[in-house]
Amino acid sequence: MSSKDLSLEELKDVQKQLSKLATSSDSEAILSLFAKLKSGLSAPTEDVIRQSKIGVAVGKMRSHSDKKVADQAKSLVKDWKAIVDKQRAQSSTTSSKASSSTASPAPTSSKTDSAANGNGTASASPSSTPSAATKPASSTTKIDFEILNDKVRNACLKLLYQSLEIGKETHGWNDSQIFDAAVSVEAAILSNQGKGSVTADYRNKVRSLSLNIKDKNNPDLRARVVEGDIAADKLVTMTNEELASDKRKREIEELQMQNLFKAKGAAAQEAETDAFQCGRCKQRKTRYYQMQTRSADEPMTTFVTCTNCNHKWKFC
Repeated sequence: MSSKDLSLEELKDVQKQLSKLATSSDSEAILSLFAKLKSGLSAPTEDVIRQSKIGVAVGKMRSHSDKKVADQAKSLVKDWKAIVDKQRAQSSTTSSKASSSTASPAPTSSKTDSAANGNGTASASPSSTPSAATKPASSTTKIDFEILNDKVRNACLKLLYQSLEIGKETHGWNDSQIFDAAVSVEAAILSNQGKGSVTADYRNKVRSLSLNIKDKNNPDLRARVVEGDIAADKLVTMTNEELASDKRKREIEELQMQNLFKAKGAAAQEAETDAFQCGRCKQRKTRYYQMQTRSADEPMTTFVTCTNCNHKWKFC
């Protein structure tokens, strides 16, 4: 990163702002933060992206309802991934060359090899034979799933691990990090749903949660679990609605709002006013009505419709 780039603390601040705007319709604020990232994060490193969690925050915006926001989020993630992949390739090449030059002896001529062998056939030079030192080290850590002294629990642990490891290369997760998350989740299910034993509720929760975690339409959930944003004890008590992707949550919220608008009583009279500004088109031509949607001692809910673009919103 150059001296002009955003510091780690500044990136964390931007990440917090984006997280707060994850379900917001304030596209201008989101695009402003994207512009700040584009100019202030020209050559991010993998460590910086991981520590600041800015990649997760921007990644969530790829499913935003505003196409411009979604497109710019996809562009940022794509650019950062290309930069990180290039850095990894360069690092791998450098390490391989350093290892080869250190471990491989200088090549000898065919005549010298032939003399050493005592026959007329030249042997292959050391430089032409792959050695253990020149082979790239495997990035996969050997994971032991037989640690729980119970065949069913070990199988469940493996299932959770396999669900969590999807997309690990993109996020730069290592196997130990994923395994630790899987162990925590399995233990939380055993305690919460199984009450300390391998019960039918325990098995059902492992299966249903693993399906939610590996859902290709909800990669954010997987990232939040592996990176510790959602504690295992909280994860195993979350409802299907809470586990849903941000896009699905927005769809549910919009559907509920539409139902509320359609369910207004005959007595609910709409009035025109310029007191409200539309968050989408910024016009002040609106209609509104009020309805008691909560207990009697709570304030009424105001439902507003923009007469210019038909955008709907509510507030209490």
